[in-house]
Amino acid sequence: MKSFLLAVLITSASLSGCLFSENKEEQFQSIDDKIDVDEFSVHCLEHDNLERCWLLLIPTILNESTNVPLLVDIHGGGDDMYQQRWTSDFANLSMEQGFIVAYPQGHDNLWNQAEGVIPGANEEDVGFIIKMIDEIKNNYTIDHSRIYVTGWSNGCGMAHRLAVQASDIFAAAGCMSMYQFANVDTEYSPIPFMEVHGLLDEAVHYGSTAVAGVILGIPGTGVEQGAMQNLEWWANLNGCQGISPEILVIEEDYDIRGYTECENGAEVMLMTLFYSTHNPYLHDDPITDTPGRGGGNPTGIPSSRILWDFMLQFSR
Repeated sequence: MKSFLLAVLITSASLSGCLFSENKEEQFQSIDDKIDVDEFSVHCLEHDNLERCWLLLIPTILNESTNVPLLVDIHGGGDDMYQQRWTSDFANLSMEQGFIVAYPQGHDNLWNQAEGVIPGANEEDVGFIIKMIDEIKNNYTIDHSRIYVTGWSNGCGMAHRLAVQASDIFAAAGCMSMYQFANVDTEYSPIPFMEVHGLLDEAVHYGSTAVAGVILGIPGTGVEQGAMQNLEWWANLNGCQGISPEILVIEEDYDIRGYTECENGAEVMLMTLFYSTHNPYLHDDPITDTPGRGGGNPTGIPSSRILWDFMLQFSR
């Protein structure tokens, strides 16, 4: 499993386009001119004897007299906080709707999504992100009842971990293209969760990660892990009612299925993108100026908006 997930991290980095040069901020500024780079700021703190940083987006339409939601958006393995700014679509949604987005930076561009799972990812990332959230709450008018977490690939794994180990902080969670591997905290209280997954995901396979294990020559990996298994795992964790998931939305290129009657008012959802690969976001390719870079979301499903609309239904 460790070797498989390391391969996933390498694959996700290649799927996200060229990695940033040493002058990451300069390259970041040239990627997208739809949002003024001055809207973003870099912040750092010391945690576990390391300097840990994050990129913060404060939208121009923010009403400083009103408490607003906070979204934590976590980059994939091999990417960084600058890359996630344009890989996901939450910055554009933030500018449209007026919520704050924090993009934390993983140590060596990796996240410790579960103890001992990702080689080289050994940092105390849960504590860092909680400390980051506290710092943001101390400096901005955050609605403490509407804090959410999302991410992609290894960052999605980290979002899973935060959801099961810091459920007292988040109103809901949802992420792209990874499954749950972390131990559940004994104080866990059910929170809503949605996972978004491409049916054609070539890195974290939809049916089972065991298929990737065969392709990569790693026997016995991930037989129990797949998109449907992940949905059922969350349904069991949240005490959901029903013997099978209900299909709630069905379109030509995606569906949403899940459980709506769970403990603590939670819901558990799986959004399946029929033609998408590992990167399910909708955005323009900065090179070709076409939607769904790399064919990751070829039919243009607004996956970030759908995920955000799901999470925003809930508050603590």
